[in-house]
Amino acid sequence: MGVIIDSGFFIRAERTRNADWRFKLPRVEESAISAISVSELLTGFHLAAGTAAAPRRRSFIEDILSLVPVAAFNTETARVHAQLRANLRQQGKMIGAHDLIIAATAISLGWDVLTFNAAEFRQVDGLGVREA
Repeated sequence: MGVIIDSGFFIRAERTRNADWRFKLPRVEESAISAISVSELLTGFHLAAGTAAAPRRRSFIEDILSLVPVAAFNTETARVHAQLRANLRQQGKMIGAHDLIIAATAISLGWDVLTFNAAEFRQVDGLGVREA
C-alpha cells in the first residue's frame, strides 16, 4: 500500500514556506506524486516568472522531484480515469479534472490519496482518502 500525495500538500508547504514538509511525507510505505500534480506545480512556477518568488519556487519543485517519485498517467490510469469519470457523471457528481486524474492514479496503483481536500476526494468510490 502507498499514497499519492495531492498537489495541495506541496502548494500549502510552498506558500507557507514550511521547510518541515519533508518530515510529513509518509515514511513506512511507498509514496509518489502524480504527473498532473507536477504540471500544477510547474504552472505555479511559470506564473511566477519574472518575480522574486520564481527562483525559490523552482528550487522547491526540484527538491520535491528529487525526493518524491512521479507516477505517470499511463493506459491503465486512463482506463480507471474514464470509469471514474463516467461513474461520477452518472451520479450527478463531479470533482476537479486534475483531482480526478490524481484519484485515478491512486486507484490504478491500489494506493490512497494524502490530501488537505478530503471532501472532494471522498466523492470517488473506491478511493482511500487520508487527510494531511
